[in-house]
Amino acid sequence: MIIGINGLYLEFIKILKMETNNGQPKISIIIPVYNVEKLLPRCLDSVISQTLQEIEIICVDDGSPDNSLAVLREYERKEPRMKVISQANKRQGGARNTGMGVATGEYIGFVDSDDYIDPDYYQKLYEAAKAHNSDMACCGIIKHKAHITKYVAKYTGCHLFSESGSKFRICNCPPDFHPVNKLYLRRMLLENSITFEEHRYYEDVEFVSRAIYAASSIVTVPDTFYHYMYNGESTVKSRQTLQKQQDLYTARKGFVEFAAERGLTIPESYKSVTFRIYEFMGLTLLKVKERNGVRVWRLFDLIPIFRKRSSKSTL
Repeated sequence: MIIGINGLYLEFIKILKMETNNGQPKISIIIPVYNVEKLLPRCLDSVISQTLQEIEIICVDDGSPDNSLAVLREYERKEPRMKVISQANKRQGGARNTGMGVATGEYIGFVDSDDYIDPDYYQKLYEAAKAHNSDMACCGIIKHKAHITKYVAKYTGCHLFSESGSKFRICNCPPDFHPVNKLYLRRMLLENSITFEEHRYYEDVEFVSRAIYAASSIVTVPDTFYHYMYNGESTVKSRQTLQKQQDLYTARKGFVEFAAERGLTIPESYKSVTFRIYEFMGLTLLKVKERNGVRVWRLFDLIPIFRKRSSKSTL
């Protein structure tokens, strides 16, 4: 088999990177991809240009109907640290699990394919985690929506947290269960069998809560950010369906039970879980909320008009 000059160069770079890092990348960056061909290059460019070079980039195309896979293949031909996997649609959780299954890095990070990250993002998270011997590192998020930019999370210093309650508070869980602004020790995830739910929306609630609880410590990292791009066509932000409502109810109910079993203190308001929403032209007509096994029907989410005990609930 004849290998061209470019092919030889790419193979040399692969071997060099493996030798300089004893064959193991410092971080496996997993990018689930679905129907984002126009936004994908910005995401990939931000990951490839990271100041931390010892990374592997695992992109999982989750059955995209557009040209996302073709974009990935083009980048893969040029970037020796990149691996592209194509699979039938399993939703975001299934795509991330596939990436985790082939990851070899010491740590694991997640980037959504319509977002991007600062150039020193993973270098600062990795250095903080190593310096504090921490299972997780957490940094800020900047949310971009139309002409509005705001901080969803921001840390002013590098601080270590090991007590369960403080770990959840510093990650603002609940209500936020962001998997993307965190770095996870891969061994910690494997030893605790922490994976994502597949074929479900809001799969990040269980994953993040289990990871935070299992981590021996979490370190906060200032001055570098994950850039969350509001996408009205994303799977969660697009039109609400009964399936999305059911998955959100299951995820939030599961977290309340998870917290109760482990003696975690959470806000009283979060213990009331929305079971169903009935809307008309964007106006909430009726909302059904559940707490302590009792479902309450509230007109306009204000006036209680009916209540009933749910035989399936243990809240």
